[in-house]
Amino acid sequence: MPTEEAPRLIVRRHTPGRAALFWGLLVVLGLACLAGAFELGRARGGYSIVSAELDRHDKAQQIESLTGQLREAEVKLAATEMARRVDKESYAQVEKSLADLQARLGEQSQELTFYRGIVNPTDNIAGLRIQQLKVLPGIAPRRFRVRIVLIQAARQDSVTSATADLSIDGVRGGHSANLPLAEIGTSSRSLAFSFRYFQELETEIELPADFLPQRVQLEVRPARASSSIRQTYPWKIETN
Repeated sequence: MPTEEAPRLIVRRHTPGRAALFWGLLVVLGLACLAGAFELGRARGGYSIVSAELDRHDKAQQIESLTGQLREAEVKLAATEMARRVDKESYAQVEKSLADLQARLGEQSQELTFYRGIVNPTDNIAGLRIQQLKVLPGIAPRRFRVRIVLIQAARQDSVTSATADLSIDGVRGGHSANLPLAEIGTSSRSLAFSFRYFQELETEIELPADFLPQRVQLEVRPARASSSIRQTYPWKIETN
């Protein structure tokens, strides 16, 4: 008759921490497998992290190079603009210098003509003559300066004494009128002078508001001559 064995008692240890560690490792391993599979798929599709990083580095270098070239081009452009401005200013200065030189040459030419007329008159007539008369603006709207230049040939060594008088022809109140220096002059009635070769005279006149000037009548009377010199000039206001 078989004998009955006594029941055995099996005692197993309960370790929940080890189970959690096991499942954690399993999850990490699964995620790693998924990441590897993802990267493998991208690599097979022509993409890799290394290649992307290298490409990004190349692009950064290209951007840096282009930025440097742009800055260099900006510097060159600024230098070119500055050179253009300098050239323009230099050209303007040259033009101004040429204009000033031409103006001085013109003045010297006029002076040369003036003195040539004194030394060697074209008509070979010695003696006193009226070289120039100019009407210049005065200090007020109806005031004017009349400048007169008289000359005599250089071979005339004696001193000439004379008086000059002038009058203005024009229209006043619808009629012709003549205003003598005694009425319109602001200083003396006549101009007395003595000179050997040339003399410049200037007097100031003031015209009435209702008078329209048309001509200037000038008369020069030498002290030792029986006849006077008369000349008529159109009314023209000059700047110099």
